[in-house]
Amino acid sequence: MSYSREEVKAITDKILNMAKADAVEVDFQGGERSATRYANSSITANLIEHDQQVNITVYYGQKSASTVTHQFDDASLKTAIEEAQALARRKPDNPETMPLVKPPQNYVPVEAVIDRTANFGPAERAAMVKKSLDICEKKGVVGAGYIPKLHWTQATANSEGLFSYFRYAEASLILTCRTPDGTGSGWAGQTGLKDVSQIDPVSITERASDKALKSQKPRAIEPGDYTVILESRPAARFLSLLLTSMDARSAEEGRSFMSGKERGQTKVGEKLFGDNVTIRSVINHPVLRQSPIGEDGLAAQDVTWIEKGVVKNLYYSRYWAQKTGKQPTATPPGLSLVMDGGTTSVEEMIKTTKRGLLVSFFWYMRPVEQMSILYTGMTRDGLFLIENGEITAPVQNFRWNETPVVGLNNISALGPPEPMHTGEAYDQPGTAMIPAMRIEDFTMTSVSPAV
Repeated sequence: MSYSREEVKAITDKILNMAKADAVEVDFQGGERSATRYANSSITANLIEHDQQVNITVYYGQKSASTVTHQFDDASLKTAIEEAQALARRKPDNPETMPLVKPPQNYVPVEAVIDRTANFGPAERAAMVKKSLDICEKKGVVGAGYIPKLHWTQATANSEGLFSYFRYAEASLILTCRTPDGTGSGWAGQTGLKDVSQIDPVSITERASDKALKSQKPRAIEPGDYTVILESRPAARFLSLLLTSMDARSAEEGRSFMSGKERGQTKVGEKLFGDNVTIRSVINHPVLRQSPIGEDGLAAQDVTWIEKGVVKNLYYSRYWAQKTGKQPTATPPGLSLVMDGGTTSVEEMIKTTKRGLLVSFFWYMRPVEQMSILYTGMTRDGLFLIENGEITAPVQNFRWNETPVVGLNNISALGPPEPMHTGEAYDQPGTAMIPAMRIEDFTMTSVSPAV
């Protein structure tokens, strides 16, 4: 189920013509979410959802209100519009209301739909499951996997004549293998791939099953500061903690790690991280499929957030940019995020580590102290001790307390960037290009009962 540019524009034009207000904005989303789940050596669910919705916002001066409808017949649209109009009239003025974005906006052309990914269905997913379960059976492990696909269309239109349209397709394969006695667990996966042919179920299952087998009978070692090698999934989750601090308003109001010494000052221009830390948003990246449409329909642009450890830019919303006399940053920090990597493979990192830990997965990450971006979390699904360049034993999982403020200063090696979701979910936007990374003096605070 896909929507052409012409079909979407016909829907948004109808709404704009029906609504009676000072200004009107319409956000359209629709398409297919589908997935296959498997566990205990069989497919447990084939899921498919065809959805569509419009979010209609009407403005009367500085008053505004929004409604959402999934039905596009005239009666449903009329009801949704009238509800928004009635609610908006009762709302108090919002002094931060911004005028609608006007055309033209020069959107970067992004080709984000490959036919084989858009057409990736239950039969193709079942073939991947068969390859995966054959290896699980051969290795004597139990696999639980998830293969989501998203084929989605989004658009923004407003009464100033703006219309933006973007369609994309992506797929992932995520697998956790466990030993039959439940004492060993291993994770592996590839997420957010524009080209489904790049998903390798055999390699993923080999890695997850080997970790599960090798993680049995873990050794107890003392908490403390360790050299850690974060594979790309825990590296992506760890890096995501930094993104919330990149908001200029929070920084200038003194509520962020990026706040300067005086109110209104920020740390832009200061070197806060290691020389090997460069983080950018790249709109037309050859691997990422994320949208060229930024805030409120502004055209997203490439942004360098951190370059060789120096903070180059913070995110300015349209309101805060106008208030402070700056240009708005159309690209939020999480959009098309790319962290520059290196050439050191995880295997090479292990060989050059005297004593440390190989980390497969982070979970249950929660804030401890926001100003310093200090978080706590736990390891899971494969944690291994490295001694003198070799993996010598599985170890019990740890709870950790750490901040990217420290961690990104202590990177001693980086691998090639690879696509990986930064958030907890794998079937939502948020894919980034993140390298595996070796971090010195990472604080493990206590043993965790996770497997």
